[in-house]
Amino acid sequence: MEKVHRERVAPPSPAKRIPRFLAEEEREVYMHLMHLVSGEVEFELSYSDEYVDGAIVGLSPKVLKKLRKGEFSYQDYVDLHGCNRNQAREIVIQFVQESFAQKCRCILIVSGRGLNSKDKQPVLKKELVTWLTRAPLKRFILAFASARTYDGGAGAFYVLLRRNEGKAPFVTSVVRGREKDGM
Repeated sequence: MEKVHRERVAPPSPAKRIPRFLAEEEREVYMHLMHLVSGEVEFELSYSDEYVDGAIVGLSPKVLKKLRKGEFSYQDYVDLHGCNRNQAREIVIQFVQESFAQKCRCILIVSGRGLNSKDKQPVLKKELVTWLTRAPLKRFILAFASARTYDGGAGAFYVLLRRNEGKAPFVTSVVRGREKDGM
C-alpha cells in the first residue's frame, strides 16, 4: 500500500477575513457617505411653539448646538418681510443657491413671525422648513435653527450650508430688493 501525502491547508487567519457584521457596518457607512454627498440624506427636525431646528441625519450634535447658539457668523442674509409664499420661495431658492456658489457656510433667512399675516400665524416660517428639507435646496443644507433674539429670534433661521469645494461662478441676483453682484 502506497502512502498518499496530503498537504494540509490551514484555514484563513481571522485577521484576513472581515467578520460579516463589520462588512455590513462598512457598507452602511459607505452608503451614508454616498447619501451625504448626493444630498439624499433625510433631516431630523425638532419643533416647539417658537423654536425650530433641523439637521441631516448623522450630523454631529455639537455642530447643531453651535448653530443654535449663533456661534457661526453668517456671511449674508435675506429678509422675506412683505413677500407672499410664491415670491418668498423663489427668493429663498435663488438666495441659497447663490450663497452656496459664493462659498458661504452660514446664512440668515428672516421669515418673520407672522404678526402681519392673516390670523397672526407665521406662514413663511412653516413653509421655509419644508423648502429647506426638500429638493432643490436640501442638497445644499447641513442644518438650520431658529436664530438668537438679536438676529431675529423665532422669525429668522440660521442656515448652515455644505462646503462648496468647486469654483464659485460669477452671479447677479436680486436679494433684499436690490441688485447684488457677487464673485
